[in-house]
Amino acid sequence: MRALCTTERITMVTSFRPKSAFMPDDTVLTTVRPISDLSELYFQFSEYRLEMLEERIRERLKEMRERKRARRSFNTTKFKKFLKEQETFLAKMSKEIVEDSLVQKGVTDESHLLSDDLKQASKKKRTAV
Repeated sequence: MRALCTTERITMVTSFRPKSAFMPDDTVLTTVRPISDLSELYFQFSEYRLEMLEERIRERLKEMRERKRARRSFNTTKFKKFLKEQETFLAKMSKEIVEDSLVQKGVTDESHLLSDDLKQASKKKRTAV
């Protein structure tokens, strides 16, 4: 709707995410980082992601304890897979939290929307021109 009697308009975007902490999370901060209070943005993003990690760990611990009570052996393969998934999760989280000094305020691009292959092709096009 058109803003009346003002020169400024405030827009709020609500993101949706799966209820399950085990579903893939592809949240990126690329579009909001340059126009946000980084301290608040990073706090909210980190809190959200760490709560997901906490839920995942609690569930894995519950499964391990149930397995132990049932006198079943420790499933090393499954646990190593879980650890690898959490490493990837944390690496993606770390990638989204950029040092404040490296953030260009007010500058957004669409790099997060492109696959690595398309980014490479785009770079080749620019250098060829």
